[in-house]
Amino acid sequence: MRKRTLLDFLARHSGLALLVAFGLLGVWVVDDYGISTDARWQRDLAGHALDYVLGNVESAGPDYNRFYGVAFELPLLLTELALGLDDTRDIYLTRHLLSHLFFLAGGLFCYLLARRLFENRLLAVLAMLLFLLHPRIYAHSFFNSKDVPFLSMFMICLYLAHRAFDRDGRWWRFALCGAGAGLLVNLRIMGFVLPAAVVAMLFLDLVRVPEGRGRRHVLSSMAVFMLSTLLTVYAVSPFLWSDPVGGSVEWFAESARHIHNDNYVFRGEWFFSRDYLPLEYVPVWFSITTPPAVLALGLVGVSALVLRGLFRPRDVLRDTRLRFWLMLVGCFMLPIVAVMVLSSNIYNGWRHVYFLYAPFCLLAVFGARWTFSFFRNSRLRFSAYGAVGAGVVAVAVSMVAIHPSQQVYFTFLVDRTTPEHLRTRYQMDYWSSSMRYGFKHLLERHPSRSVYIETHLNSAWWDRYIFPAEDRHRLFVYRHGEEGEFSISDDYRLETEGAEIYWFKVYSNTIFMIRDLASAGGVNVDDAHRRILLDATSSDGPIIDSHWDVHLMDGQLVYIRESCSVGDGEDRFFLHVVPADVPDLPETRRQSGFDSLNFDFQGVGAAFDGKCVAKIDLPDYPVERIVTEQYLSREDRSWRRVWNVRAAGVYDAFRESRKSVLHPAISSVFDVYIDDGELIYTKSSCTDEDRDAGFFLHLIPADVSDLPEERKEFGFDNLDFDFWEHGGESGGDCFAVVELPAYEIAGISTGQYTADGRVWDGTYNTALEGVPDMVRDLRREDVQPAVNSVFDVYIDDGELIYAKPSCIDEDREARFFLHLDPADVSDLPEERKEFGFDNLNFDFWEHGGESDGECFAVVDLPEYRIASISTGQYTPEGLVWGGRYSVATADAVATTREFLEKGIQPAVSSVFDVYIDDGELIYAKSPCTDEDRDTRFFLHVNPVDVSDLPEERKESGFDNLDFFFWEHGGESDGDCFAVVELPEYRIASISTGQYTAEGRVWGEELEFGSE
Repeated sequence: MRKRTLLDFLARHSGLALLVAFGLLGVWVVDDYGISTDARWQRDLAGHALDYVLGNVESAGPDYNRFYGVAFELPLLLTELALGLDDTRDIYLTRHLLSHLFFLAGGLFCYLLARRLFENRLLAVLAMLLFLLHPRIYAHSFFNSKDVPFLSMFMICLYLAHRAFDRDGRWWRFALCGAGAGLLVNLRIMGFVLPAAVVAMLFLDLVRVPEGRGRRHVLSSMAVFMLSTLLTVYAVSPFLWSDPVGGSVEWFAESARHIHNDNYVFRGEWFFSRDYLPLEYVPVWFSITTPPAVLALGLVGVSALVLRGLFRPRDVLRDTRLRFWLMLVGCFMLPIVAVMVLSSNIYNGWRHVYFLYAPFCLLAVFGARWTFSFFRNSRLRFSAYGAVGAGVVAVAVSMVAIHPSQQVYFTFLVDRTTPEHLRTRYQMDYWSSSMRYGFKHLLERHPSRSVYIETHLNSAWWDRYIFPAEDRHRLFVYRHGEEGEFSISDDYRLETEGAEIYWFKVYSNTIFMIRDLASAGGVNVDDAHRRILLDATSSDGPIIDSHWDVHLMDGQLVYIRESCSVGDGEDRFFLHVVPADVPDLPETRRQSGFDSLNFDFQGVGAAFDGKCVAKIDLPDYPVERIVTEQYLSREDRSWRRVWNVRAAGVYDAFRESRKSVLHPAISSVFDVYIDDGELIYTKSSCTDEDRDAGFFLHLIPADVSDLPEERKEFGFDNLDFDFWEHGGESGGDCFAVVELPAYEIAGISTGQYTADGRVWDGTYNTALEGVPDMVRDLRREDVQPAVNSVFDVYIDDGELIYAKPSCIDEDREARFFLHLDPADVSDLPEERKEFGFDNLNFDFWEHGGESDGECFAVVDLPEYRIASISTGQYTPEGLVWGGRYSVATADAVATTREFLEKGIQPAVSSVFDVYIDDGELIYAKSPCTDEDRDTRFFLHVNPVDVSDLPEERKESGFDNLDFFFWEHGGESDGDCFAVVELPEYRIASISTGQYTAEGRVWGEELEFGSE
């Protein structure tokens, strides 16, 4: 009873039972398949997308690769991160298993759709079996995470479309179908085939239904479907988020012109993929690699449906089911026609159009049902069932026979028995996914040592990542031309006399062969690398000293790491070579400006005696700069170093002969020297932060017209750079060398910055040459500055010189004001005459610089005679400091000190002492305070004859010459002085002093004699 119940359950849930069976089978065989050439690139693609989603907009970059969909790759990466996988075997086995499970999901939806189409459980099981038992697609379902997921998603969308059109056609079903179509389009832009087919079906409904509510329902369904499709495409395509319209245009443009450059063989003739695609390419590949029973039944189904549509066109409008079947025919045939007409860039067999198999396997089941309907006799019908079943079993047996290389499956429609016939006419294992069995063979034969393999197959070495770490670290796979103990090739004609050969064949056709070069007198790789290590360590020393020491030897870079395990080289090395002349680069690299020679340690190195050694050939052209680095994870750089050929030569010569005798033009985190037209940055004990922060470099020319046209409006040249562009390391120092332009430079502003702001900055001004030494001499000679405040201000030879020891950021950042009062206002520029003074305000960086921690600024004074100077600094919050110098005050200082030396008493002695000398009043106070300077002075002059007064003052009877200290005053050594010129008329008396709003501070009367 229990057995019957189980059988009944399996019969009712045959699709689920098949799914479980295939799932268990997939888990069992998942470790039998290697890694495709594109697997690592696909994983990196998801990583860039994730960074973009997390806010690093630049991560996607300008490259067209960002237009590849990540709707499947991103969930794979997120699963990897959620599980905390970091070993390559765990990562790729998980990716393979998840990819296969999604393929099985496509099979389940094929079963569900067939149940709805045929209303027959047996035919639904047949459809699912046909879908899952395509040998090539089955193998690809493990290691192909782009073409097979697209196929599965296509089948899921067909199911959703059928549900949407079924009976009531509720709006949410069209929304769900649109969401599926959006995911499909993201995976491949060719996915637009399905939404186009759905819209075409809706247009037919629009013609069929009468006006009124029916048409409104169709139009609303169409709107919901299209909106859902577009919103889903936008949601799962991060590169569209910032610019949906522009990004879409660029996406279509890139997809239209994307061309893959590769050679491939088709029917014995070699083609270049971007030049020519034979019209029959896809039909032939589809025919010779699709199981014959499926192919025959599918063609019967397509023919029957096309004929019915042609001979009974009215049924197309009336019969929803027929329209859906014809939609499946269109989804299969129209892409093939489009590829033939457009000569699309198809290669690697027909994997790009695997999605065609989704509608085709359903059409094959339709062909089977149509065929069965011709057999009225039950015995004949049973025989037909048996023939179809036998075809399915035959395919399953073939898959088992060539496991795990089902990706090279061919049908009997081509010659599979003549040795090496297939491989000379068609691509076999183009992704080298079977290569893992060659590696496994060598590891098992040599269980306790490293295995060194050379190959011309660029894709071969990917399969090493599927092995456990202990085996993976013993595999060294070299590019063609390197020395190795073994050689792997897919060219069966390459044989070495006396070498032992291991063949891996399918259908008597070689997928690859392994030659034991050691058995034919090959080189011992460990001994060869020991010689390289000896030569390198006895040379002049590494050009790069870091986690790996890098030596330059005879046109090769040799990487050496002492005390390492092979795991130290597990992660990818990046090597970018910048030529002295860009035209020397290959055509495809000229736009980037550098050659990319990225490599894996296991592809160029060897491990022995606890050491790791790798070597790689440099290009023949003259090299200006080499940048090399290593990544420990997707975006986690372990180390990065640069060797700059020209910069290293300049710096080494400078360090040996000039560094000890030159004083840095700028001294900060980096010392900056100017030597022979070069700007040289240097820092000892350099850190990663020093190298990673960007450098800014602004050059102010003596003549703005010397600037490039696009920089003239700014008034300076911007030569900002990264350390890696102009820098390097030598003798433990970090250095950068920038060649200065040929024009005459007035000033340099440079430093470093990060996203958080400036790290350091400094300026050099040619006007400052000799100024620091001159100021230091003045201080030694005890020469008093014209203004003594936060900055000391000296006047020398027509220049105003500001100087401050122990300068801080606030001193450099506060703006300077500089107001000049001329002896004659008419000397001012026309626009300044109404103000009565000249305004020469400036920023420190315009006229200043630093030397040994001191700040200096130099401003040329105008040629006209100056009566006084007011200067200081201010911020938006107010005045920082201010000082005044006047010619009259300077004379007053000298006169007053002379009076003091001679013991001459002032005419008035109060808060200020007031002297009378040669028609001038001289006010003096020592020491002076802010209150003394800020309090207003009154000065009333009583004439002997009132008629001598100005007209407006005659009524009051005295002259009012009140003033502020800064109008007539100045300072010297902490003393205050003010000088007021007295009127020329005869004076009877003077009343003077200071006052505030509260009253007089002090005041005195001075009587003049009758003479």
